[in-house]
Amino acid sequence: MKLLVLCPYPVDCAPSQRFKFEQYYASWRGAGWDVDVRSFWDEAGWDVLYARGSSWRKSVALLRGLGRRIRDLRAAREADLVYLHLEAVPVGPPWIERILARARVPIVYDLDDLIQLPHSSRANPFMRWLRRPGKVSELMRIADHVVVCTEYLAEIARRENASVTNISSTIDTDRYRPSQTRDRTERVVVGWSGSHSTAPYLHLLDDVLRELQRSEGIAVKVIGDASFSVPGLEIDARAWRSESEVEDLGQIDIGVYPLPHEEWVLGKSGLKLLQYMGMGIPAVAERVGANTEIVEHGVNGLLASGPDEWLACLRSLVSDPEGRARLGRAGRRTVEERYSVEATSSSYLAVLADAFSSRTS
Repeated sequence: MKLLVLCPYPVDCAPSQRFKFEQYYASWRGAGWDVDVRSFWDEAGWDVLYARGSSWRKSVALLRGLGRRIRDLRAAREADLVYLHLEAVPVGPPWIERILARARVPIVYDLDDLIQLPHSSRANPFMRWLRRPGKVSELMRIADHVVVCTEYLAEIARRENASVTNISSTIDTDRYRPSQTRDRTERVVVGWSGSHSTAPYLHLLDDVLRELQRSEGIAVKVIGDASFSVPGLEIDARAWRSESEVEDLGQIDIGVYPLPHEEWVLGKSGLKLLQYMGMGIPAVAERVGANTEIVEHGVNGLLASGPDEWLACLRSLVSDPEGRARLGRAGRRTVEERYSVEATSSSYLAVLADAFSSRTS
């Protein structure tokens, strides 16, 4: 059976793909699916997509993507099932999806953010004006099954489609394992991992981190934005690299996941938080959205809201290595039991089977 994946980004680049469906290709193939992956952006386009400026190179990459999608349409019409992440084309109406629906090609629609909101990255503010209002709702109606990553998103999807499954971002616990090499006599490292588009959220902790570095002597590590800086704060900031990601995370003693209290956040699955927990790293997360579903405060992590709570939670962990170890072990168990690839593979296979049968029965 031919399964065509239409996704925005090249394989092993974007967290929205890496920690969701990309981890399950082997499982899908083992279940009898011939998986063919087609991205809109090629690697050259991905390299400049979130860079400031580079408008000409982005425009050329956009045109290349449109050309590929026109060529992909034939393969999509011949597929037994199409797995669509976010949208086939990032601008304009869902013309490809409409063609597939008329051809009765079964579609699984996967989204991991509230992309229907007027939101864009700092690098591409123009994208806000190129998105079509109502596009996401139409894609939900077109699809035979919708996959989301938070209950908030699930409630929105159920208004448009009766077949909705909530599958969080998940962790490959064979790859993401607690570090055995970290020298715990070194300075306590408070760390954050993310991307250029989410790095501004870390600035919510500027004053907290400055105070902790002044009073407790902590080190601060940022993974995912090599240009990140805060006046008056010593930071080890580096770019994200697939080959060193696990090693970089293993150098963190306490993981932080600050977020603003806005609707956009309610579409996020808590991926950074799950990465820390999967690595056995004790985590402090903002008390909002999916974080409150993942973390039981004081049991497998800590929740905070506001500078005073953040400072108190982080200070308590900096001074308590045994407490860090306890929360880290509990967080790892939570991921193994509820948010691991192994625990979730059957859910994806059930979605594929349901979508396929919906138009072939």
